[in-house]
Amino acid sequence: MDVRYLVERAARHYPRGLAISCGPVRFTAAQVYERACRLANALGGGGCRPGDRVAVYLPNCAQYMEVEFGLALAGLVRVSLNVRLPERDLLYTLRDAGARALIYAGRYGQTAASLLEQCPGLSPVLCLSEAEGGPGPRQLDYEAALAQARSAPPTVPVGPDSLYCLFYTSGTTGRPKGVMLTHRAQAAVAFSLLLEFAPVRPGEKILLLQPLSHGSGFFLLPYFVSGAHSVVMEKFEPAATLDAAEQMAVETIKLVPTMLIQLLQAGARSGQLPFLRRIIYGASPMPVERLKEALSLFGRVLAQLYGQAEAPMCITVLPEEDHRMDQDTRLLASAGRAWRNVEVRVVDAESRDVTPGETGEVIVRGAHLMSGYWQKPEQTAEVLRNGYVYTRDMATVDERGYVYLLGRRDEMIISGGFNIAPRTVEEVLHQHPAVLEAAVVGVPDPAWGETVKAYVVLRPGAQARPDEIIEYCKPLLAVQRPRSVELVPELPKNAYGKVIKTQLKAAHRGP
Repeated sequence: MDVRYLVERAARHYPRGLAISCGPVRFTAAQVYERACRLANALGGGGCRPGDRVAVYLPNCAQYMEVEFGLALAGLVRVSLNVRLPERDLLYTLRDAGARALIYAGRYGQTAASLLEQCPGLSPVLCLSEAEGGPGPRQLDYEAALAQARSAPPTVPVGPDSLYCLFYTSGTTGRPKGVMLTHRAQAAVAFSLLLEFAPVRPGEKILLLQPLSHGSGFFLLPYFVSGAHSVVMEKFEPAATLDAAEQMAVETIKLVPTMLIQLLQAGARSGQLPFLRRIIYGASPMPVERLKEALSLFGRVLAQLYGQAEAPMCITVLPEEDHRMDQDTRLLASAGRAWRNVEVRVVDAESRDVTPGETGEVIVRGAHLMSGYWQKPEQTAEVLRNGYVYTRDMATVDERGYVYLLGRRDEMIISGGFNIAPRTVEEVLHQHPAVLEAAVVGVPDPAWGETVKAYVVLRPGAQARPDEIIEYCKPLLAVQRPRSVELVPELPKNAYGKVIKTQLKAAHRGP
């Protein structure tokens, strides 16, 4: 199936149901579909042709859904720009993708003008006018362009194997790469989410807190095709999130571990969210000790998903029933098991399955995989082999198929010939009562090659010396313990909430 068919069918089935809201702005499914058709026709009338890449430079807003669907209806390829990225990264993405057109919000007018000056081939350019700004010279007002365009669906050749979007990687270990996802892959992600997180009923609400340009955006389609309601927050603020979830009576919240930790600190009350059925977290590991705190507060409503840009959202899943506090809590350290329609293996350097407890690389196969990296055939061949995506994530697997992530392949620490997994050390650090967050990297050492260094953020009001933290770890980690600890006010994170360990390694100043 292609996304165009799924969107059209949902608009027919649930025309009057609220599909998306952000603050006071809200649209029904019928309104989303009509506006998406108008946008598709406006872009086609402006010279865009199927296969052209269109850059989307918008904050979280109610219009994001119609933009995504409108591009799909026109056979155009969405290139979402994260508004938190610096201009140089936005410019790199525009040039790498060969973007043909741009849709941006008025508040970003100054940056947009600079980008347009450096990419003169961008046309048409649509500006979503706001109090902060409107369209510049030779640009179109977004609402005016929609009003003047036809509301009938465009007739362009689009199929399951048509390119749907270029989803750029977070670039924590180098230049971002454009992951090519087809309509088939996007639909497969939607159906996988509906399969594992069922049922999603008409009118049900999900609160989306992350940038729609990244992980949260994958939930727009499955909730739309179900007649459900995506409640979008423009910015994440812990207290405001709790208020919105309570007032809107949302059933599901999608967030990243950093956000969940901040909700715990924001004074969330037990029983505050009586309609809440599920909190979906992912994108980075959740420390077990913080996970236990969340379970004590919210109950067994937490579910973890593990994916990456090359295999979006769906590699493994740890559902609510595996978040147990009453029996064996070891599963809380795992990333779960393979999604029901996905194959996951942990393999050695020769692509042979490892035995339980052995370390290997996670590989995945399914209908949702990328087609490759945009204009990077050599890098595609490294990652996409024999139908599998090789994730570069190291892990162990137990007898029941639960996967335990240890860290990226290039993050593994080799000290005196001994392999140390950063995740193992970080979990112990999070057990210290004064530690709020921790990240571990390998740093050069003349005797050992590398030693473990920990960067630690203390809880508000807590006190602990580096040597005390090292002593705490000794009996629990032995040779894997940190040899140095640096207390920091915060950990460096990218626009998607992931810790940038390359910055931590670069910040190391020696013994």
